[in-house]
Amino acid sequence: MREKKIGILCLQETHLTQEHENQINALYSRRLKILNSRDEERPSTSAGVAFILNRELTNTDNIELKEIIPGRALALKTQWHNNDELNILNVYAPNDPTKHSDFWKQITDAWTERDARRLDIMLGDFNLTEDPLDRAPARTDNETAIEALRDLRDKLNIHDSWRKTHPDSRLFTYYSNMNSYSRLDRIYSSPAHDQSLHDWSSCTSAIPTDHRMLLVRYAPPKMPHIGNGRWSWPLGHINDKTLITKMSNLGSIAQLRIERNLPNPTEENDPQSIWEDFKTKIRQESPFSEFHPSQTDSPE
Repeated sequence: MREKKIGILCLQETHLTQEHENQINALYSRRLKILNSRDEERPSTSAGVAFILNRELTNTDNIELKEIIPGRALALKTQWHNNDELNILNVYAPNDPTKHSDFWKQITDAWTERDARRLDIMLGDFNLTEDPLDRAPARTDNETAIEALRDLRDKLNIHDSWRKTHPDSRLFTYYSNMNSYSRLDRIYSSPAHDQSLHDWSSCTSAIPTDHRMLLVRYAPPKMPHIGNGRWSWPLGHINDKTLITKMSNLGSIAQLRIERNLPNPTEENDPQSIWEDFKTKIRQESPFSEFHPSQTDSPE
């Protein structure tokens, strides 16, 4: 989550027992907030969905959690920026296509009963594709299951955001041992967010799994720009005497240049330009330097 700067990570098939959840919280609670929904009968072997919130990037206060189907459908409401609310539904659909009709109807009924609030994003492992293009070799999935999912999409006013902007492309997230590929993992959103979803991609997660991780950046047009953060040296360089000597010499040269040009600075030798040149040179001397986001650089 740190490397990819993930604010909210949505997981499916977590198989987390309460004991495992407590262990994870004990290790990572300073940086992460874990919200898990487990299968009530077989928590360690079946289903499970979870939200992992990055405390460094997201607001973890005043959140609301609603368990719609234990281990299968979990809803999160959070304040994303100022007083803006973001409602996310994390789902893990059944493998059996004959169970999809009841599954999607149960979610639809539960959501429409929740004070009719807008669903902003629905995402997860759908164990179903709506378009033959999302399978290789191409084939059509169970029509009854597809219709049940489309009925939910129509009633909750969400659509396949990636497919809308990539009508002829393929982005597979699952590979089976039957030599077939599919896009089982998807992100649906309200049409109101069409201009807010950017930088779609998929990657292999650090933890081995048979699914690829799907990523998208949520950045509403009115949000402030977030930069790379503050540049800093790795702490190990503090003890590198040779490097410290080089930095000191470069700093002395920059200071002399500034003092010499103070009476009549030119565009190339004004203090700001000399300072920027000094920073560029010390970065070149320290190739493993990195950027660290600060609180002021992070969305709220």
